[in-house]
Amino acid sequence: MRHHHGPHCGCPKQIVYPTQENVVHHCTEETVEHIHPSHTTIMNHHLVKNQHIYPHSTSVGNTVDSVDQYGGSFNVPPNQVAGAATPPGGPGNQVAGAMSPGPNMGPGYQQPFGMKGWKKPNKWC
Repeated sequence: MRHHHGPHCGCPKQIVYPTQENVVHHCTEETVEHIHPSHTTIMNHHLVKNQHIYPHSTSVGNTVDSVDQYGGSFNVPPNQVAGAATPPGGPGNQVAGAMSPGPNMGPGYQQPFGMKGWKKPNKWC
C-alpha cells in the first residue's frame, strides 16, 4: 500500500536539495626511479715488441802440415860410415853396395849442417 501525502497530512514538509559534493583531496607521494644504466669498460692495452736477434759466432780452424826435412848428419871420421861394418873380404873404406864418392866428397869431406844444398820445393800442398 502506498502512502499518499496530501496538503494537510501532518507529515513534515521537506525540501531536499541536490547533493553538494565536497571533494577532500588526500595527496600521497611516491618516488618512481627512472634508471638510465651506463657502463664503463677499462681496456688495458699491452704492446709486445718482438725484437729479432740474430746471434752469430765465428770459429777459427787451424790445420797443421808436417814435412820431413833433412837436417844434416853428425860428423863422421873420414873413410867411415856411422854404424857400418866393413864386409868380410871387401875393401876397407866402402860399404857393400855403395858407390864411389862423387865430386866434393873426397877424404875429409864433411856434410854441410842444415838445409844448405837441399832444394826446397815451392809448395807443400
